[in-house]
Amino acid sequence: MSFLFPLYLAGAITIALPIYLHLRRKPPKDAVEFSTLMFLEPSKQQPIKRRSQLENLPLLLLRCLALLLLAAMFSRPFLAGGDKEGAAGQKRTVVLIDTSASMRRGELWNDAIASAKEMIGNVQSDGSVAVMTIGQTPRTLVSFGDWRDADPSRRADIAMKAIDEISPEWSGSNLGNGMIAAAEMIADAVGDEDSSLPAEIVVISDLQSGATLDAVAEATWPGELSVVLTQVEASSTNNAAISAAASSDPDKPTVRVRNDPDSETSSFEIRAGSQTISAIVPPGESRFFQLAAPASEIILGGDGEGQEFDNRLFLAPRKAASIKLQFMGAGKPDDSNRPEYYFRRAFSLSKVLNPSFVDDLEENPSILTIARSLNPEETTKVRNLLKAGGRALLVVRETSMAKTLGELAGGKTPRLNEYDGKYSLLQNIDFDHPTLGEFRDPRWRDFTQIHFWKHREVDPADLPDGSKVIAEFDSGAPAWIEIPIGEGSLLVMMSGWHPRDSQLSLSTKFVPLLFSIFSDAGPKVGGVRQFFVGDPLPIQEGINQITLPSGKKSELEAGVSFSPDEPGIYRLEGGNALAVNLRPSESELTPLGKEPLVALGVPVGKAAEGTPASRNRTLRNQESEAGQNFWRWAVVVLLVLLVVESWLGSRSTPVQLQTEATVS
Repeated sequence: MSFLFPLYLAGAITIALPIYLHLRRKPPKDAVEFSTLMFLEPSKQQPIKRRSQLENLPLLLLRCLALLLLAAMFSRPFLAGGDKEGAAGQKRTVVLIDTSASMRRGELWNDAIASAKEMIGNVQSDGSVAVMTIGQTPRTLVSFGDWRDADPSRRADIAMKAIDEISPEWSGSNLGNGMIAAAEMIADAVGDEDSSLPAEIVVISDLQSGATLDAVAEATWPGELSVVLTQVEASSTNNAAISAAASSDPDKPTVRVRNDPDSETSSFEIRAGSQTISAIVPPGESRFFQLAAPASEIILGGDGEGQEFDNRLFLAPRKAASIKLQFMGAGKPDDSNRPEYYFRRAFSLSKVLNPSFVDDLEENPSILTIARSLNPEETTKVRNLLKAGGRALLVVRETSMAKTLGELAGGKTPRLNEYDGKYSLLQNIDFDHPTLGEFRDPRWRDFTQIHFWKHREVDPADLPDGSKVIAEFDSGAPAWIEIPIGEGSLLVMMSGWHPRDSQLSLSTKFVPLLFSIFSDAGPKVGGVRQFFVGDPLPIQEGINQITLPSGKKSELEAGVSFSPDEPGIYRLEGGNALAVNLRPSESELTPLGKEPLVALGVPVGKAAEGTPASRNRTLRNQESEAGQNFWRWAVVVLLVLLVVESWLGSRSTPVQLQTEATVS
């Protein structure tokens, strides 16, 4: 039996009070005679002897027992659930080591390993440790189960050996995922009965600002968990990084050089094969440089020893992609007064495409443009293509195409009117629409210099439900309209791009506009497509082998994605090559600090105390006492004793009735 408040047991000494009162029972020594007593007969006094001073022992015992129960009730007795001092004093610690590419700088990795080993060496005998790493994804080296099952004398050695076998990766840093995984490991190991035990996550990292923290934004953290940040710092801050940038000419790639804000140098050198470019980039800024010829590997130098981890850029040779196009128009393809002439030139001049023009819809063209009225058979084939998820462009060159527009859209035939004004301009262009994705940058959004000499007007009420007006003429009439058809869509232009209708084909917006319209049809035709370490590569079905940058061949499993673990050129069967580079965020090296983590709700603080046994014992005792409630039964027994004591006390008091009086 234990007591929650044992100090109240001191009240048990009050049992001396009834004993003392019983011992003090004596007849009065001084008698005072009253005249009114002369008519009464004196009662007989029994002598009190020393050996009989304690009389009515049952009554005395009841009173003493009542006082003992009262003291016990206030001290809150309970039965302890066994000795859990060892478990209560434990602290669970997860050592989370950052293995991202930025940890390759200077002596950062050696410092991180030394910090991890020191942490493990300081673990108390009743504590337990798990070791995890975090790059792009978390990985467990030593679990709490491994620590518990190992010989106590070898636990630290096992953990340190596991740490010695790891090295920094080439992936990005997702510290948020790492901390969530560590917290989940602690929760799984602790269990419900030990939820009040202290725990901590020791993060050993350079805490670079490019680390991803999204996972902790809405996380819920246990009250006894503390996150301890152990930052390793590089001796030099002269870091610059190189990355790929969009280029208008694939034969002359453009690169971006970014200099760290804390850098003390601004002169760098770009080497690509036999080419060498001197680059001046002030600290905290970026500059773009165009090469004179393509190169598969570009090296940046000048930022000092130990900063080479982000100084290499790989570019895969651009192989022209084959694509089928069909233009359904009237007239000869080489007639410069018709839209087909400019359509063919736009795609034929591309260095990233190898276009082939077809005349039959049965050949499943990737890009389909219609600039004439269709017969019923053609209309049916085009609608089937659109319903299956295809995309087509309809250029309304004349009002007689109203029937074709209505039949393709699946609605009624709209009324088309020829605009009779001098010219029109575009307005209210929806640049957020996916069709105009190439123009999201405000620098490329100026269409005000393009004049439309002719266009056809249509009432939006005549269009099917779900139609979206992407752009308008300044007269208010729709200019570009997207009409959903099944799984696909039809884009309608109410004016042609050839010189008789507009200046569009002669403007710098024409080719990007066509590429943007058909960006989801066939291969990618715009921009530089980049792949980063850790991201799955888009490998087509049927390819069973890939050649790694080292030259080693790796077999691919069907249905299993392949994620590269180092930068370089990866070559697929068939001659295609994919360039994989370091994630640019890894070059954002400004220290993060604890403030962003605290703002996201992460319990960043000091290390949890290693010996909280007394505190946990108190919590356990309170839980046990609250569940047993022995004090309530003590109250019931006390009330019963008091009733019995009162009854017994009233019966043991002698009552002598005077039946007669003698008159003197």
